[in-house]
Amino acid sequence: MNFSTSSRAKKSQAALFAVLVAGSLLAATPASNAATAKVGAACAVNGSVGTIANGNTVSCKNKKWTAFKPAKLVWAAASATYQPKEEFATFAVPKKLNYFKQENLTVSAVTTAGSIDLVNLVAAGRVDIGGADLGSVMQAIEKGANVVVIGGLVQNFPWAVAVKPGGAIKSAMDLKGKKIGIIGFGSGSYPYTKAFLAGNGLKESDVTLIPTGPAVGVAALQLDKGDVDAIAYFTSAYAGAEFNGSKFTYLPNPAALTGVRSLSWVVNADKYRDQPEVYERYLRAANKGLVYSSTNVRAATLVGFAEFPSSLAVGKTAVESLPLGMAQLKAWLKTATPTKGKPVSWNKLGAISASDWKKSQDYTAAAGTIVSGLKINDFLSNDVITNANAFDRAKIVAAANKQPK
Repeated sequence: MNFSTSSRAKKSQAALFAVLVAGSLLAATPASNAATAKVGAACAVNGSVGTIANGNTVSCKNKKWTAFKPAKLVWAAASATYQPKEEFATFAVPKKLNYFKQENLTVSAVTTAGSIDLVNLVAAGRVDIGGADLGSVMQAIEKGANVVVIGGLVQNFPWAVAVKPGGAIKSAMDLKGKKIGIIGFGSGSYPYTKAFLAGNGLKESDVTLIPTGPAVGVAALQLDKGDVDAIAYFTSAYAGAEFNGSKFTYLPNPAALTGVRSLSWVVNADKYRDQPEVYERYLRAANKGLVYSSTNVRAATLVGFAEFPSSLAVGKTAVESLPLGMAQLKAWLKTATPTKGKPVSWNKLGAISASDWKKSQDYTAAAGTIVSGLKINDFLSNDVITNANAFDRAKIVAAANKQPK
């Protein structure tokens, strides 16, 4: 994809990234759960994974360590622009730090109009994998979309409704007859807002929903001017706006939203059935990216800027954009990683329990997005989660810690 940025910004990001590379940021990080392997040598358990001397991951097939065949995937962001969120942690970091290469994967990135658009593209086979709001995925499944969820990404609910501090709106009930700005009707912002209203005894018809676009700064201006009375965005977006001086008062989410999942990994059901190992390899690289990014937000943010220069603050270099980018990525990582333990102990990234699925399904029903229940075993596969976590987190943490924070 083509990006335009100033020559000053390009030189800055290139210099910074060169420093990161020189500091062993791209050092190989082998998988765990097996001794160092050698292609062609005997192995004990078919389906297990190991690492060879150059850091590449290999699989035990027919009791022999076997290199993965090359594969290509198209990854999609659930947003119209690349931002310091999953784009950085699960795409830019794995790409720039060779985690994809270690899995013999070539992964390209595209943007979408939001979760609903992303799911439709996956169902049509035009995109291979992406993190989409689980409610939007369930809606698509109920309508017959040929997709399956293979793991979770955002596990701590990230959405919130914000209003002007000191304004007339003090509670959700004060929103009746008001205008609420949402990212768009193709975004997870839409079903969230419907569920927020339902959880507070309101209906969509009680308010007017106005698309205010993906840039929360624009939405904040509309809120200040009174063009809308409230906005519904995710926490990392609010973090960026607050860093730039915006002030918000957040309305409490209803209790029904506690424990609800948001972005989850969605893939085409037919493609996954034919090549589950390819998607396992992607998730393993993405999980490495999460561990690295959580250990060193600064380094991960610089890597993200290097991959997506369009995410730099307008007219600013990577160094000048760094504080804002770090604030956004840090806020997003809080929604996507366990609340307990340290990155070195996170060995079940992506796992979705039956209770999580039910909570998310209840949330989606409250939003009026789905009507009937969806059987978890029909649309959720946890088959690749164990191997997707089979890597040496300690070495990734050590590599991240070598970089300035």
